[in-house]
Amino acid sequence: MEKEQIVSWVQQGPQPALLDAAQELGKEIKNKGLTTSQIRQVFTRLKSIEAKGYVKQKTDFMMLKPYLAYAAGRQDRVIGLKIFKEKITMGIDAVFEGGSSEEEPNRFVNFCKLFEAILAYHRAFGGK
Repeated sequence: MEKEQIVSWVQQGPQPALLDAAQELGKEIKNKGLTTSQIRQVFTRLKSIEAKGYVKQKTDFMMLKPYLAYAAGRQDRVIGLKIFKEKITMGIDAVFEGGSSEEEPNRFVNFCKLFEAILAYHRAFGGK
């Protein structure tokens, strides 16, 4: 999944071609050693932010970037985690850089859908 595809998903929502890219990413990170528990730790934080409301939890959302960097650095042998960190960081950046701040909550929702798609495909390809 290329940066342009991630930005497009976050700014405009899911599209059929982008679902195929998310599927390939899910397969790649599974094949390169990312475990479900590693991805779920981030997913749990994301769902908490979503439940409490993006506007109130914007700082916690921003802090996902250093959390991912720490996790990837701590387990530097897991190539899948590094790839996951890189792609999710691009998505987080796209939420903030996508235009007007009034649209940020919508971009956040699209980001959550992207994350969920990657997680689902990771699991579908046997991620454990």
